[in-house]
Amino acid sequence: MRPRGFTLMETLVVLVIVSLTTAALFQMLGTYRIARERVAAQAAGIDRRALVQAWFTDSIHGLVAVDGAPLRGTTERLVATTLNPLFGTPGAPADVEWAFKRDGDRWALEYSEDGQVRWSAPIEAAEAPGFLYYAANGETSRQWPPALGAQTPLPASVALLRDGQVELASVLGPLEPRKDVFEMERE
Repeated sequence: MRPRGFTLMETLVVLVIVSLTTAALFQMLGTYRIARERVAAQAAGIDRRALVQAWFTDSIHGLVAVDGAPLRGTTERLVATTLNPLFGTPGAPADVEWAFKRDGDRWALEYSEDGQVRWSAPIEAAEAPGFLYYAANGETSRQWPPALGAQTPLPASVALLRDGQVELASVLGPLEPRKDVFEMERE
């Protein structure tokens, strides 16, 4: 009768196989961790870009024409009154400013509300980003108002330009201030 159990050689072979399998698993876990970190960083950038675009679009949708305070805009910044402030009460007029600022070797989009800077987000852009203004007839301009003379206080749309890509946001309300054709009764 032969004794039961493993020989020394069989035990050594099993240990070598287990150690090689363990080493391969640790290598795969390291690769998985690196890939997961890269995907998370990429997703955060995509989420941030989508969030900034949504905030910009909402703010532009709510622009309101106010007598004496029309939208003033250049390629680098725009100042206006909106009914969709990001931090204020929705529906309450708020003065907002969107501006592109140089942040070292990168660009940043800065949002201010009622004269206070609320946040700044880095912009991935090889070229200088900017704003482009569309009149109701479709003409474009790098500043608003585009020229001296009779102009509407608000453009029909404002575009955010990044590396040749246009992210367009249209003004949803009237482009002219409201004109009341009557006077309030006075006693």
